[in-house]
Amino acid sequence: MSEDITYPLEDETCKKLAVWLCDNALKNTSYYVQECRTMLLDYTQNGMNDTLLQDIRNATGQPELTKIAATELLDGEIKKGLGRLALWERQPRDTNARFFRMKYNQVNWEA
Repeated sequence: MSEDITYPLEDETCKKLAVWLCDNALKNTSYYVQECRTMLLDYTQNGMNDTLLQDIRNATGQPELTKIAATELLDGEIKKGLGRLALWERQPRDTNARFFRMKYNQVNWEA
């Protein structure tokens, strides 16, 4: 997916991205899917904040990572996730798409 990301993202998109990010890009961090969704909603509405910047620095092991570099990194992961989600929309029988839907449906979004 080569087009730019349009922010803010809708809540449903953030939910789907949260599942994908926690299973892929953020699997080495302590985010729960619901926390990741909240973080994405905040990020896509307000941009990079100090807490998120510090979390990204910790997760990547790069304590000197700049806000600009962290934003580029997170935007890149969001772009990858949106591309994957779009692919699975087009190919719902794909094995990975099926696993994604199973994981998504297991999340208690009210928790």
